Amino acid sequence: MRKFASLAAVIAAGAVLAGCASSGGGGASPDAAVSSGGGFSTVPASQSVSITLASYMPLLGTPGTDELNSLVSGFEKAHPNIKVTIEPETSSAGIAGQIQQDEVSGKTPDVVQDSFNDLKFMASSLGAVDLDQVAGKSQVAALFGGSAPYATAVTKLADINGDVYGIPWTLSTPVLFYNSDLFAKAGITAAPATWAQVQADAQKIKTATGADGLVNGCLGAAAAGSDWCLQALLDSASGSVMNSAQTALTFNSAGNVTALTTMQGMAKSGDMVNLSSAQALAAFASGKLAMILNTSALASSLLAAAGGHFTIKATELPGYGSAASVPTNSGSALFLLSKDKDKQEAAFELMQWLTSPSSETSITTNVGYPPLRPSIATMSQYLKSYATTNQFLAPNLAQLTKITPWLAYPGPNYNSIATQLANAASSIVFQGADAASTLASAQKQATTLLP
Repeated sequence: MRKFASLAAVIAAGAVLAGCASSGGGGASPDAAVSSGGGFSTVPASQSVSITLASYMPLLGTPGTDELNSLVSGFEKAHPNIKVTIEPETSSAGIAGQIQQDEVSGKTPDVVQDSFNDLKFMASSLGAVDLDQVAGKSQVAALFGGSAPYATAVTKLADINGDVYGIPWTLSTPVLFYNSDLFAKAGITAAPATWAQVQADAQKIKTATGADGLVNGCLGAAAAGSDWCLQALLDSASGSVMNSAQTALTFNSAGNVTALTTMQGMAKSGDMVNLSSAQALAAFASGKLAMILNTSALASSLLAAAGGHFTIKATELPGYGSAASVPTNSGSALFLLSKDKDKQEAAFELMQWLTSPSSETSITTNVGYPPLRPSIATMSQYLKSYATTNQFLAPNLAQLTKITPWLAYPGPNYNSIATQLANAASSIVFQGADAASTLASAQKQATTLLP
């Protein structure tokens, strides 16, 4: 089993950006290079082009930096006429602000790795191009396709009104990690698939071992104001945060009330406790916490913390009753900002390279993100060997087939809108506030922040 990034690095980068880690690096081969066509042509070998890639991979520490450098080095060796300068993004919470500063100084990067909550702001205010229009639909389809295509649901994660503004690159899904030793001591033999089972298991474990049941990374201190995972909880109960046109907020939908009332009941009974990610890790490592729901990127930190003293297993996001859960995604997409045609074509070649099966294999094995081309997990030249030994890959792959987008709110106040929802959810679940009235109030306040 590979070593992974420390939880401190994950927290520093933010849960939405988190990745598991090992040192060593990619150098992927151009096995999935997309043929020319559509709106772009391949940059002629006789033409020299310099482009800039802004990326937050260095925020993941040495493993992220090494992997990014290796991937770019491999690209430059295969494309000696294209020079790529890496611009490390300095804050997981301020990527859009950093790009704005770059634009003011006349140094806008050509390709940007950014989280999905910035999607609409990237398109409306930072000039991310519609790849279907600029690169051509056939080029985009070819990038997503090939002998090892993207999961269909993943190709829609950076769409706006059906147009592709970003290429999903590094992301993870919400996974329920659990201490199987505590489960065994409580006489539980199967992983919980529903929230009712989670609560029942938590009660049995508390009685048998004294350990707490669950820390839910979608809510409270562990969520740290982000709503990517919270949206999954709400969607799974047939709730929503916006209407179908994504023009109005729907915080007070009946499904949202159901979801948060359910969570409130688990908190009131003591089956779910409100801890930060760092506190949850410490409790889990000491055998005093049975379950953690959070980004799958925490897998490595949990393994390291357990130190082999107990067995950690993982399962998919629980659902409500018989309804299937609806996972959302954390993580990032690649956006094209350049307006120069030569730089655009060079940048798109880089985007093809970074998302190829070989690059995804390298990112998964060395950094820990699940592959967005699921079939490579069954191919011997890619991830088949890794998939047979990595116990946490399967829940991610299963959830990629049914993933729904982490919705970005419109306008420049999108982060404040997300915070309004996260704070309302926390007050309902952990402070006993009335779900319906609190959500209605949050919706009213957040609506004033819409454009």
